Amino acid sequence: MNENRTSSPSRPTWLAGVLSLALGIGGCGPSATPSDDADGRKALQTALDAWKEGETPDALANRTPSIHVSDGDWKSGLRLQSYQPEGEGKLIGSDLNYTVVLELKSPKGKASKKTAVYAVTTHPQLLVLRQDD
Repeated sequence: MNENRTSSPSRPTWLAGVLSLALGIGGCGPSATPSDDADGRKALQTALDAWKEGETPDALANRTPSIHVSDGDWKSGLRLQSYQPEGEGKLIGSDLNYTVVLELKSPKGKASKKTAVYAVTTHPQLLVLRQDD
């Protein structure tokens, strides 16, 4: 019976690998550098301005410095008409969370307003991730 267990990683080894990977990529580890508010605000503004101008998230990834963005509304083809940040960024772990009111328009012209929360990471790379998708 033990022969079957040796053919796949043990649960503790597998779990440790997954946790290490998640902590390393997400920047949540105890040694992670807290994100910088000025850099985070600038990255979010750059991303939202690019969306408003009709650019794609991939275009931002190709800039220098690159900004990796994930937003379901943007990806699905909604157009950003305007946005308004609300309040200050809040440091959560090593990321900054920003609340933004978005005014969107569908490809068919239907307008909508949403409040979105973006998690922004500035170290080791710039990431802008919509939290409420």
